Amino acid sequence: MAQKTAKQMDALEIDEFLESQQTGVLALANDGDAYAVPISFGYERGRAVFAYWQFGDESEKIAYSDATERACLAVYDIESQFDWRSALAFGTLHELTQKEWSELGELMDNNAWSPDLSVVGGRRLTVVGYEMQIEEATGLRRTSGTDGT
Repeated sequence: MAQKTAKQMDALEIDEFLESQQTGVLALANDGDAYAVPISFGYERGRAVFAYWQFGDESEKIAYSDATERACLAVYDIESQFDWRSALAFGTLHELTQKEWSELGELMDNNAWSPDLSVVGGRRLTVVGYEMQIEEATGLRRTSGTDGT
């Protein structure tokens, strides 16, 4: 019989899922104001690494990231209404130093998606790295298989 309800993923399933994905939505907050960013990420158990593409001197992403006490990374993969997975990872953010970026940037190379920025042309572009230390993660899955899992 096909599974009729979503099942919670265990810690290993969540890790494997996050490592296999490239994009999600990073939810940030500043006092009572929310800000959500579609984002690519690199993942290694217990942490996610992000590259912010900054045009110009000011960035709402950076301002919200610096103000956020606890961020949420929402990641999902939907094949159909009967076959999907989603995970929420919660934790603190900090901007990476140049040394940290050179060490952790490999996580971005391993499984992050990067946009084609050739259309930027002569505009000033800065890349700023952030790391999220994951303190808590939850996940749900539903499969259309007939094995009950």
